[in-house]
Amino acid sequence: MKITNVTATRVRIPLKYPVKWSGGTRFSAPALILQIETDEGIVGIGECVGPTIPTIEAVVEHEFKQFLIGRDPLKTELLVRRMEEFARNWTQIGAYAISGIEMALLDIKGKYLNTPVYNLLGGACKQQIEYAGYLFIDEPEENAKKALAYKNAGYKEVKLKVGRSLHQDIETLEAIRAAVGSSLKIRVDSNMNWNVPTAVKWIRALQKFDLQYVEQPVPEFDLDAMAAVRRAVDVPIAADEGCSTVERALAHIKKEACDVFVIYVSEAGGLMRARQIAAMADTACMWCTMGTWAETGVATAAGMHAIASSCNFVFSNDTHYMLQEGDILTKPLEIINGKIDVPQSAGIGVEIDMQKLGAFSKTDVRESVFFDDIGSEDMPRIGQIL
Repeated sequence: MKITNVTATRVRIPLKYPVKWSGGTRFSAPALILQIETDEGIVGIGECVGPTIPTIEAVVEHEFKQFLIGRDPLKTELLVRRMEEFARNWTQIGAYAISGIEMALLDIKGKYLNTPVYNLLGGACKQQIEYAGYLFIDEPEENAKKALAYKNAGYKEVKLKVGRSLHQDIETLEAIRAAVGSSLKIRVDSNMNWNVPTAVKWIRALQKFDLQYVEQPVPEFDLDAMAAVRRAVDVPIAADEGCSTVERALAHIKKEACDVFVIYVSEAGGLMRARQIAAMADTACMWCTMGTWAETGVATAAGMHAIASSCNFVFSNDTHYMLQEGDILTKPLEIINGKIDVPQSAGIGVEIDMQKLGAFSKTDVRESVFFDDIGSEDMPRIGQIL
């Protein structure tokens, strides 16, 4: 079997409402949908997500396609390693592109072998994947209403974006706890927005709300700062932006810089590398959850296979799926009681609706994840000092 063509299509799925985090406001879920064709009629589908879809598209089209056309798609590890070596001087942007390509290659392999992708990654440990309700920076009363709605819909955990205003964060958590009680688990994420003293003060002020963990309190490159915050507070610390690659995850383990890894298929460079990070965390007695770049149903389903194949994803996982205005799948994923059933058919187990793909490729809504107002001279900063 040989690869004959690679097609990439940019899409933007609008969000139901703008979502604000410490670094900006997001209006859409942008993605690059890949279709890898073979001479045996098997077509693999994949999805690239990340901070800059046009650049990722250029990398796929002009850098990586040369490693794919005419090659055997079943040689997944070889093809991935060749692309990784080619992107040695630009590894992170390369990883976003490789992740979607590897996803499509595994979809081909699963279809060829007539088995779900999770069986290519070690077999399923679970048949349902649990997700957290997603809350962003908003008025306390609004977030309390949304948290209660998540609880009533069967979600057991919620994730709250924080980090712009300590006073507002305290009021928000007070309102949420008053609305949902103590049974709903709450994690918070400042997206690198604090320096060490600020992080320690902020976390100590919020820990009375029984936080599950605090995600990436300080800039991702400063492992000493992460370790210092972890030693200074009683709340578990999670690495998100900081554990984007296998190498970075290993550095966090060596430094004892965190308790939890928030793993991204996109940032790790694919399902296999994400699975490697989870195995490393397991060896180091750390737990994992899956992060999100606001994937469509293609990458959401693919990520489910990685989660299902490991016993170490013990928390509810992140997704924007419930916040998106539609999807490109013929049969959209269903979140019931905060859970989605792992697809059981061969490959990733989902199919693209070509009409929806075409429609969402023409969506005119802001794509950038960063900045509240692109026309303003204000800009997001990390390492905030109170």
